[in-house]
Amino acid sequence: MSVVGLYCESHALLQDIETAFETARLKVWSDGGDGERLSAGECLIQVLDGLEGLAEGKGLRTSHVSFLILACRDIRETFAEAEKLWRGIPSLSIICVVRQPEEVFAALPYPFFHVVREFSLEQDLRAVMQKIQRAGSLLPKWCTFQGKNELVRVKLKEILYLESDRHQIRVHMENRKESRAYGEEGDCFGIAETLSGCEERLKASGFARIHKSFLVNLYHVSKLGKEKLVLDCGTQLYISRHRYGEIKFQFESYIRHMDFL
Repeated sequence: MSVVGLYCESHALLQDIETAFETARLKVWSDGGDGERLSAGECLIQVLDGLEGLAEGKGLRTSHVSFLILACRDIRETFAEAEKLWRGIPSLSIICVVRQPEEVFAALPYPFFHVVREFSLEQDLRAVMQKIQRAGSLLPKWCTFQGKNELVRVKLKEILYLESDRHQIRVHMENRKESRAYGEEGDCFGIAETLSGCEERLKASGFARIHKSFLVNLYHVSKLGKEKLVLDCGTQLYISRHRYGEIKFQFESYIRHMDFL
């Protein structure tokens, strides 16, 4: 059974969300949606009394949660809670409800959750469900690099960034147990390629050259500033001053392509 967590501080809005979600879910399912996650008659909405402890995996009756819909009264609190939850449960698909059009743009620096508008709940929820189903095809699943003595095949989504360090190119990966096989440092490995060559090959897949030494996977960017960006793992990387305008444009185009608006 799929479970949808729902936290809303307005009783009237909570009822509207429940109704809109069920209608949107049935439409997605009838259009040939993901039967495992959204199958008719096998989806439970679990209304949450609070968010305390949820980031540590507490407060849900089951771990098989498809989405968490979040609607606090204050939009800044909504964004803050979404970031906290995402850091605690990176695999959780978080949907934030906004009330004003300008709040949609305020959400741009936080591309780790989805946005639905209160005045267009059913339409936006349906679009978000379809987007989540397509998420696996937004990036090619695998990429192969030429190592020093062998080819190294990795999942593209697990690449954080590539770094040029003293004429060596290192591929930094998400810090997962299976990443230990990549090299002695566990979450990165060296390749016998140039950063410019990797940029040319990966730029169509959402990678951006932010500095002469860094090629970043925009999929993992959580915050973008004028001097540096922050990855979802907490790593901060500096941006070349003359590249900021181009990087900002690439980042905004990328998250629009990912249907965050």
